[in-house]
Amino acid sequence: MLVWKESWSWSRRPLRKCLTPVRPMTKWGCDVNAQDSDGWTPLHCAASCNNLAMVKFLVEHGACIFATTLSDRETAAEKCEEDEEGFDGCSEYLYSVQEKLGILSGGVVYAVFDYTAQQPDELSFKEGQQLTVLRKGDENEREWWWSKLGDKEGYVPRNLLGLYPRVTKSED
Repeated sequence: MLVWKESWSWSRRPLRKCLTPVRPMTKWGCDVNAQDSDGWTPLHCAASCNNLAMVKFLVEHGACIFATTLSDRETAAEKCEEDEEGFDGCSEYLYSVQEKLGILSGGVVYAVFDYTAQQPDELSFKEGQQLTVLRKGDENEREWWWSKLGDKEGYVPRNLLGLYPRVTKSED
């Protein structure tokens, strides 16, 4: 699978405002959740430019809405630039998706990464599998959601889930 890591030096600049190169890169199998050395994903970059069209495109192609950067542990919603044009729409959209993930479509979410359970009360899953969120954290733990996969139930880390399955390389 292709990743964007090698292109981060240019993706934080020209790709900020232009969705055109992102469409074919996704079609060719680029990982929409690839992180650079700071933990930034394409979704973080699009959000930091308040590029709502690109943000929506990435979410609809399996971007992980709760991915956090390494240095400040911020999600894409927290990267929207308040003093820049487009802030309200971009910020509202991302916070709305965060709030509704695990509620929309009867709680259906998709694994955007593989995960192997580390504890008996956790679920293992593979990228692309459909899970159903039964409970979104609680006052003590926001990062883990009680979910169902097939006939099994257990905790899953929310930062590995997406509203849509991650797009893989097109076979044309």
